[in-house]
Amino acid sequence: MKRLHLRVTALSPLAIRSDHAPQGVKTTHYVPGMTLSGALAASHRMLRPEQEEEFAALFLQERISFPYLYPASFQHPRFQKYQSPIMPVPKTAQSCKRFSGFPLLEDEEKDEEYHGVRDSLLDWGIFAMLNNEASSIRELLTPLRSHVTCPYINEKTGKGCNHPMDHFSGFYRRNQAGQRKQAEVKTRLQTHTGINREWGTAQEGVLYNREVIDETMQFWGELWLPAELERSFKQFLNEASTEDVIRLGTGRTRGLGAVSIQAEEAPTWEPEPFKRKLTLFNEAVQKRTQEAGIQQRAPFYFAITLHSPAILCDPFLCYLKTITPRALAERTGLPAHQFQCIYQSTGVQRITGWYEVWGTPRTTEYAIEMGSVFLFASSAPLDEELIQALATLEQTGIGKRRNEGFGRVCISDPFHLEADC
Repeated sequence: MKRLHLRVTALSPLAIRSDHAPQGVKTTHYVPGMTLSGALAASHRMLRPEQEEEFAALFLQERISFPYLYPASFQHPRFQKYQSPIMPVPKTAQSCKRFSGFPLLEDEEKDEEYHGVRDSLLDWGIFAMLNNEASSIRELLTPLRSHVTCPYINEKTGKGCNHPMDHFSGFYRRNQAGQRKQAEVKTRLQTHTGINREWGTAQEGVLYNREVIDETMQFWGELWLPAELERSFKQFLNEASTEDVIRLGTGRTRGLGAVSIQAEEAPTWEPEPFKRKLTLFNEAVQKRTQEAGIQQRAPFYFAITLHSPAILCDPFLCYLKTITPRALAERTGLPAHQFQCIYQSTGVQRITGWYEVWGTPRTTEYAIEMGSVFLFASSAPLDEELIQALATLEQTGIGKRRNEGFGRVCISDPFHLEADC
């Protein structure tokens, strides 16, 4: 399986409606995988209508996994030029309610103040493992007190912030030095008039606004495809970008949605860094459980963080609101009784859409939200079989419609161990 990094630049404003715009004029700040695949499929039919076999291989046989495109625009030039992955912030992330955001770098202007970001997964995980019968109320609440107020201390005055901590969301990039920055999404409102269906002119009394993403915005995503399709896909993508026929989202007849796409080969996946992050995360959890005095500790802990929504169903085709041990066992090939979900921070969203190829609406489905986090305990220690199973899960994803970018996961994301506040 080959991996390509896609760099997408908006040539005109973008309007990406989500779930029939549940928040009125709002647009999503990312591009779903099904939107990307539909746009490329329409471009292929426009440029190469006679190449039916190539069209089927690229868009109908589900051999290519089209990614979610995350915003990749940064004010700092170091992060703008650096081509590391863009990732969604986990739901367990927290920041100061008043001065929210990753801290400024040394060469950045000091006009604004940011008190950093921390993760609360280990706090809630330890709280969930404490026995309320063997522990006092004070001991039960100790892991949670660390993220109630902001711990930031002003270097000049020596005073602490002590403002409440709040949920932190968005998308971020990490550079080689381990520094993190949140991606910016620039939007504005466009005012439109309604169209009279009989006369084809502006309808009197119909005026509405639509939020759009500004042109020049950049997005990033990682596409997965078989090696034998790499050459033909790159050739088609270069032709589509050169001919300027790729359009994303809604309002395309009004001049919205024009983009250019560049594909670059991704670095080769290496097993040692993956094994290292599994070990570091497990050691961090084991240390916290020991400090909390938890006696019945599992030999291995790991976390699953969703980098895109995941559509999971039980054997009766009912949608799941969580990653169950059974669902995890089906993807890893390991017994379900080996896993236990300790803690989760998750949500559910409705998935709708449009089949660009067939010109019909998609079936409404329900997915676990992007950024959801699950802390699992394994009754078996970390061995080569478990490492290989988790590596396969991270490289192939979980759930339905993975060819449209659903179900991308990160195992034991280092974000959960990092804190700069």
